[in-house]
Amino acid sequence: MASREVEIIRVPIGDWTLKAYGPYVGCTDGAKDKVQWLLDTAQTYGIKVLLDVHAVKDSQNGFDNSGLANRTQWMNENNFNHDAVGEWMGEWDSLRQKYKSIKQENIDWAKDTIQGLLDTWGTHEALYAIEPVNEPWGSSDLNVLMDFYRDVRTMMKE
Repeated sequence: MASREVEIIRVPIGDWTLKAYGPYVGCTDGAKDKVQWLLDTAQTYGIKVLLDVHAVKDSQNGFDNSGLANRTQWMNENNFNHDAVGEWMGEWDSLRQKYKSIKQENIDWAKDTIQGLLDTWGTHEALYAIEPVNEPWGSSDLNVLMDFYRDVRTMMKE
């Protein structure tokens, strides 16, 4: 990649990479070592790395790229309906088109994930940036999302 003048790579990871939970327990054993290897190798070749938290607890957008395709209903053996909902912020009320309540423990888990990444690799020379959450759902509570980003920005600056 370096010989082809690649300067930065984006590496998607789940929020379970450093601390597994639920269905992810055991399936990412060794992931921390692989991320370390990738950062070290990137550093050797002068390539920067963007760690992208691509999936958070209970899904930030309801799509399969968030670790959970929620609200999928099979109509028959060949067809399904997928009403993707980002429920990491809480339970979505489809009738009222808003969250019933905010699930602060998921927001805190996501912030703790970022802190874990910072504690583990925050000073690594190859680490260029961290994307705290990939593609949050368009109907996410904007105030909660902005507070999350502000808190993460403060953590990163520290």
